[in-house]
Amino acid sequence: MRVIVFGATGKTGRHVVRLALEHGHEVTAFGRSADRLDPQPGLIVFKGDVLDSGAVGAAVEGCDGAVICLGSAGLRDATTLADGTANIVVAAEGCGVGRLVVLSAAGVGDSWAQIPWSSRLLFKTMLRNIIADHRAQEAVVERSGADWTIVRSAVLTDKPATGSVTATKTGPTRRISRADLAGYLVDQLSDDSLTRQTISVTN
Repeated sequence: MRVIVFGATGKTGRHVVRLALEHGHEVTAFGRSADRLDPQPGLIVFKGDVLDSGAVGAAVEGCDGAVICLGSAGLRDATTLADGTANIVVAAEGCGVGRLVVLSAAGVGDSWAQIPWSSRLLFKTMLRNIIADHRAQEAVVERSGADWTIVRSAVLTDKPATGSVTATKTGPTRRISRADLAGYLVDQLSDDSLTRQTISVTN
C-alpha cells in the first residue's frame, strides 16, 4: 500500500513512518520539516504545510491510505488539527484515497468517562484549546465519506514498545507508548473491523 503520513516528523509520526516501512508500505512523509528525515528505501519526502491545501492535494495523489497524526502549534492553538484535517479529507476524497486513520485523544466526545481525573483537569484548563480542536477534527472526519477510523490515544509516553495495546470503547485509559500507538495506527491501515468508528487505546 502507498501510505502518506501527516505529522511525519513528530514524536509519534516518526514511529509511524518507521513501522509502515517495516510493514512493506511505500511511505510519503509529509511535514514542514520532512526534509530532515533520513533517506530510506521506500520513503518519499514531501515538505509542506498541512494548512496549505495545494500542497496537501499534491502530496496525496496516488496514495491508497493516510495516517493523520498532527500536532498542535501550542496551547493557544485551537484550529490547526481541524483545519489541517479538513484539507486532508478534501484532498483524499478528490484523489480517491481509500483509507484514513486519524489520531485523536482519549477524552474527546463519549470517551470522557475513560480518562483519569488528572487528564480531565488538564483538558478543562491548560489543554482546553487542544481538546476543543480534537473535537472539531473528529467532526470533520465523521462528516466525510471516507473509510475512516479515529484512534483516541491515552496519555503518551516515550517508553519502549511493550507489544501490548488495549483497544476499548468503554474501558479506562491511562498511558501508552508512542511506539505502541504507532504500531496500532499502522495496523489499522489494513484492518477494516473499525471502519467509520472511534476507538480508545492504552497500554
